[in-house]
Amino acid sequence: MFGFYYKKNILIKNLLIFLFLIPVSILASHNRGGEITYLHLGGNTYEFTITTCTDVGPQAQADRNELYIDYGDGVIDTLVRTQTDPQILSHQVNTYKGIHTYSSAGTYTITMTDPNRNANILNIKGGNSDTEIFALKSELVISPFAGNNNNSVQFDECPCPAIACVGKIYCYNPQAVDPDNDSLSYELVAPLTTDNNGIVVSMGIPTTYQFPQDVGGGSVSIDPLSGTFCWDAPTMIGEYNFTIRINEWRNGIYVGYVIRDVQLTVMGNCNNTPPTISSPPEICVVAGENINFNVTTNDVDGNNVSLSASGNPFTVGSNAATFPNVTGFGTATSNFNWNTTCNHIKPGNYQVLFAVQDNGNPVFSNYSQTIIKIIPPKVIGVSANPFGNGVNVTWNQSTCPNTEGYHIYRTTNPNFTMPDCCDNPNPIGVGFTKIGTVFGNTTTTFFDNSSLSLGIDYCYIITAFYNINQVESCPSDTSCANLKKEVPILTHVTVNETDVVNGIDSVMWSKPTELDTNQFPGPYHYKVYRGFNNITLNTYIGQTASQNLLYQTDTIINDLGINTESTQHYYRVELYYTFNGADSLVGTSNSGSSIFLTTTPNDNVILLKWTENVPWINTDYEIYRASNASGPFSLIGTSTIKSYLDTGLVNGAEYCYYVKSIGYYSNPSIINPIENLSQRVCESPFDFTPPCPPVLSLEGDCEIGENILTWTNPNNDCADDVVSYNLYFTSVEGDTMSLIATFDSQFDTTYIHSLNGSVAGCYSVTAFDSIQYNNESDSSNFVCFDNCPLFSLPNVFTPNGDGDNDLFMALLPIRQIESINLEVYNRWGQVVYATKDPYFNWDGRHRESGEPVSDGVYYYLCSVNTIRLSGIETIDLTGFIHIFDNTGEISK
Repeated sequence: MFGFYYKKNILIKNLLIFLFLIPVSILASHNRGGEITYLHLGGNTYEFTITTCTDVGPQAQADRNELYIDYGDGVIDTLVRTQTDPQILSHQVNTYKGIHTYSSAGTYTITMTDPNRNANILNIKGGNSDTEIFALKSELVISPFAGNNNNSVQFDECPCPAIACVGKIYCYNPQAVDPDNDSLSYELVAPLTTDNNGIVVSMGIPTTYQFPQDVGGGSVSIDPLSGTFCWDAPTMIGEYNFTIRINEWRNGIYVGYVIRDVQLTVMGNCNNTPPTISSPPEICVVAGENINFNVTTNDVDGNNVSLSASGNPFTVGSNAATFPNVTGFGTATSNFNWNTTCNHIKPGNYQVLFAVQDNGNPVFSNYSQTIIKIIPPKVIGVSANPFGNGVNVTWNQSTCPNTEGYHIYRTTNPNFTMPDCCDNPNPIGVGFTKIGTVFGNTTTTFFDNSSLSLGIDYCYIITAFYNINQVESCPSDTSCANLKKEVPILTHVTVNETDVVNGIDSVMWSKPTELDTNQFPGPYHYKVYRGFNNITLNTYIGQTASQNLLYQTDTIINDLGINTESTQHYYRVELYYTFNGADSLVGTSNSGSSIFLTTTPNDNVILLKWTENVPWINTDYEIYRASNASGPFSLIGTSTIKSYLDTGLVNGAEYCYYVKSIGYYSNPSIINPIENLSQRVCESPFDFTPPCPPVLSLEGDCEIGENILTWTNPNNDCADDVVSYNLYFTSVEGDTMSLIATFDSQFDTTYIHSLNGSVAGCYSVTAFDSIQYNNESDSSNFVCFDNCPLFSLPNVFTPNGDGDNDLFMALLPIRQIESINLEVYNRWGQVVYATKDPYFNWDGRHRESGEPVSDGVYYYLCSVNTIRLSGIETIDLTGFIHIFDNTGEISK
């Protein structure tokens, strides 16, 4: 075994050329299928295995004792065959092994190529399959995010021989097992070959490869979870290929794939019928529960059948599942048994594949898959108890010692429906909020003091998590708590007067009826504080009169002389009792704000939005409107969100609004409903919305030299207030457009444009609404047209004064030419005439001497600068001029 670095494309191509030069009879072992797998040995070192299925009959005159492997990191190695396993029908399974160490993490594509693909595979090049390279490929992802210890899938079933019969359903399963318990997915892909540079690629579909059903009839399918491939049913005898890609997923992260290439022989009519088998499709259990069921297979032909199973439940180490392999004539039954434990908790599901094979002619197999989901046990014993301004939540320790911690969720809505535990319930999806996480199996308490309000029921659930937070248990049962009414409960912050200077807010609260008056004896009074937010809530605004008995105390105070028109205010209430002649604080209410209303005008509408921050739950809002701030106000609508769009208004008219909120506390001893008012706000609608743009079209005419532009009237489609248009133009595509025309009528939608005979340019049009608002729409679509330049020269003239062809000039018409650079040369290369004017007239006289040039043939170079949509484009003309009878005279 040896390895070497290489310049990849060159070496592989040369290697293939070398192999093709060897007679096929020497190389022939006729590949029928195979794959490349790998096992992690430690660090970045892996053992790679190439498995091939080959013909070893009379046509296979030599075997391959060595195969090349490309490790995907610049190293090609030679793997020596370590094992051969004879199969029926003169087939043989070959095993080649090698070890390789990668220098770093990365994604590596491992490939193998061999010129010997079997001939006469009907769905590869119509049977000329031996002209295509046989190739295998796998991918290895070495990543710290997915773990550096990935193993590829391993196979309990060899890739040959695969035999089907015409008219019979054929099923095949690679029986792939992942040693790491990664999740697997399966897909049908095109087989592999190489391109002209020797790089392994998929065969082209359908030019090189067709799926079996496209040639052999019937229908083909593959189960993406179990990998079972079925062809129902082939109609044509022959050789076919199908190729399966098996993808690995670890905690939702892709970590590699293996491609298995399979050649299938379809034989003529057979008397054998595939055996039947069935198993439970899905099973969900809590870790620690036992899974036990029987699997039975039947063969209508009475053949001997062999029943077996594969899958990761059999490779989990301790407490692995059992399923004894059994045989029987016509029927067989075996028992699946698995005593699950907490160590079996993992992301994703376990897959068990049950396989049956008969001994008929030909041999047929069938498969059934069972998906097993093991979920963590539910947390029990959850209890929520109020304590001061918070809630103490406790629960029982999980019975699984590998529990990594717990998530705590909370809601104020006890009327929810949690999905079944086997359906991956998401607490957030039914209205819960995750409020905390604790780590460690033995940590079973959590104190919630995150802005809780008196009078609200708070309900809690707990989940346990595992596998680096990749698996979460089913939510626990719910426990609810309500803070004790031991402090004032704020109920109202309502705006009673809207004014910049003399505004009034009314603040109300509910008495602390559960206060221990023995611990806090009277007399009592309340102090009220104001702020612009929760942080600045420190401005003292007043207090209530002192009362010996708590129930006699006042629960309202008016905050006078404040700006309620443009400022939102926050309030809190403190309860005091008098002890030894001094005020002593009992407790503080939660803070709450007034409703602050803002308005945004637009065309015939006003958008109302409001904000608030209150400890109770508001469920509905009523919107009131009047024609002035003094009223009277009328209810115009309701909303369950903090916004409302008032439509059908008259632009320029004044409209005044306020909002009433309607809410509640869940404590029945507190006033219900709780209603509060915002400040009053007046606004006038104004049209800020531009109309939709017109649709522009263009009809250009090079010969006439004009563009006819027409556009749609948006009032006929998507607007109702268009009154005028602007038309924009640029002569060079991509340049800034300039205004070239305005139109003061919505019906004026046509324009003819000409620019000195040039029609090259791009146009757009915009629409305007009423003169009062003058909103301009977005630009319409851009339309462009290009010139059709025309310029040519004659090849003869006779400047003899007879009035016929006396001058050398461009042939008419001349069209869309900016300038020229014309030079006429005599036979000695001297310039006898030059001009830049496209409308030149040469009388045949020398440009310096003024004398008539001699008769003869002259050569010209002419650069013609044409006017085009892209700008000035130059065209070079060359040719000869014949001058005859030159007297220097021209007709007068």
